Amino acid sequence: MLLALSLAAGIPLAGAAETTMTGSQQTVMLQRALAHFDSETATLAGLKNHIPSREVVPVAVAGLSIGAPERRTLTTTRTGTRHAALEAALSKATVADVDRSNGQSPDQSSLAEYLQRRGVDPNTVVVVDVDTKTDRENPHVTVFYRT
Repeated sequence: MLLALSLAAGIPLAGAAETTMTGSQQTVMLQRALAHFDSETATLAGLKNHIPSREVVPVAVAGLSIGAPERRTLTTTRTGTRHAALEAALSKATVADVDRSNGQSPDQSSLAEYLQRRGVDPNTVVVVDVDTKTDRENPHVTVFYRT
């Protein structure tokens, strides 16, 4: 069913596979992002290119099965300088809304503004995972937030 919907919508299969994650895959990615909080934040802040909107995937952390070390990290990164650095990176990184159907050039906004339009309060973001390995020009950004 997902394959048929993806093909009907014109979504490339590789993109569909990346954005359709199981809970255990999301948990592993969250654990990795938390372990590398500072470097992931720095990578987001240092992006030179716009992030294509189809490459931004918000994931709620509620319901993900994480251990005590990850819960402690989530608690300690909600405030302080690390959280301030994450908020600054969310405001600095830009998203190009490439899903427009009218053929005009894409709208551009900060990642924080883009998340807000998608119903995610940027203040609830706890960590990001920035994947530039697949395509340095079009990074894939998973944004973990608390609900």
